[in-house]
This record gives sequence, C-alpha cells and structure tokens, in this order.
Amino acid sequence: MKAHFLFLLSFCFALLISSAGCDSPTAVKQEQEKDSADVEQKQESSEDPKAEAESKPAEDESKKEGPAGETPKPETTSESSNSSVEMGDVVAEVAKGAIKFTLPANWENVKPRSFVVEYEVKVPKSAGEAEDAKDGRLTIMGAGGSIEANLDRWYGQYAQPDGSESKDAAKISESEIAGCDVTWFDLSGTMLDKPGGPMAGGEMVERENYRTLAAIIQAGGDVGQYFVKVYGPEKTIADNEAAFKAFVESLKIDRDAGEL
Repeated sequence: MKAHFLFLLSFCFALLISSAGCDSPTAVKQEQEKDSADVEQKQESSEDPKAEAESKPAEDESKKEGPAGETPKPETTSESSNSSVEMGDVVAEVAKGAIKFTLPANWENVKPRSFVVEYEVKVPKSAGEAEDAKDGRLTIMGAGGSIEANLDRWYGQYAQPDGSESKDAAKISESEIAGCDVTWFDLSGTMLDKPGGPMAGGEMVERENYRTLAAIIQAGGDVGQYFVKVYGPEKTIADNEAAFKAFVESLKIDRDAGEL
C-alpha cells in the first residue's frame, strides 16, 4: 500500500513539471546557441565599415562647411581694370564727327595749344605729385607717315637715365577696336619736351620721370590714321592708364558722317 502511494506521488510530480512548460535541456541548449549567433551577427555588422556606412543616411553635400564652420563661398572672377573707370557724358569728335570718343568723368576738354591738334584734354595730376608738376596732356590729331616712322619719332622724344635706347624700353602692342587696327605705344624716361612744338624752334626742356601712352588708329577711307596720345608725370599717367585705355576703347566710327 505504501509502495503504491509513493508511485502515485512520483507520477503526479512528473505530470506537474510537464504541465508547467519547463524546457528540456536540449531545447534550452538550442535557444542559447540561437541567441549567441544573433549576438555575433550584430557584432560583425557593427565592425564592417561598409555596413555601417550603408546604415547611416547620406550626408547632405549642401550642408558641408569649410574651415572654422564657415560655408564655402563660390569663386568670383575679378573685373577688368577698365570697369572701374567712371566715364562722363562728354564726347570728343574729330574727323568731322566720323570718329568719336567718350571722356572719363574727371578729364576736361580744353582749347588745343597747337593748330595741328584737333582735340585736347587736361588730365588732372595725381595727389602726391610735386606742387609744380604739370597736369597730363592728351591730344588727338590726324597724321600721315608710316607707323614705324611715327614710332621712331616718339622714341626720339625720350632719353633713358641709364643711357640705353628708348626703342628698347618702349612697349608696343596691337589690337582691333570698332573695326580699326590700333597700335599701342608706352614709353617712360626723361622727356625731351619742346613746349612750342617741334616746328617752333623753342628751347628744349628735359622732364624727368615722364611717361607717354599713345594709340595709332587706322581709321581707313579718306580719314587715314589718327593719333591719341597722353603724356605727363609718370605717377599721373600710371594712375590714368586704365582711363586712357577705356577712352581709346570707347571709339565709335560713324560711317555716315565726315569723310568716311
């Protein structure tokens, strides 16, 4: 009787354990192995740079910043020196109105000193020039002769402090403006000035640190060639170099006027 009671007690205990849902040792082991595999897979994924990069959203390139947290600025191109020249509303006309130029705002039209000059302009001297320094002088005139012959004449109007040839110190270039061939001239040194002109026979004056800029314009037709020339103290001419170029480049040819 006692043995029968112990058997029933053992059977009930086993049934109680089974109904409580306890896992078998095999099931527990399988579950542990599965959890371990998941952990290893996650570790491998976090150590893979490619996988990590793919897991992050792409960075917005437009929000990238430069040094010191500043947003990079777009590159800008500098404007030409002529763009800073303030042009006025005075128009210089020569060749009976066939050739026209626009004067820079601070230049002043004056009466020509010589009958061979068709148009003359005073170019104010720069601040810092000597008190007795002269203003720059710009002249426009028609003239004959070859380009080479006129360039040689201009070389002879200067002497170099070191005794070298002015022809070697001069800068010559060419361009085209308004359909006209233009020869540019640039020379500095000691100017051998004859205030009354080469035909007046007056006393020559040596003007140190002077500079001449000139443009020979091949206008064509019956007009031929025209000279635009400015000279004066070197600093004044240097400060007005861009203005002189802008003046020459403002050239307009009126084919219905004058002798063209």
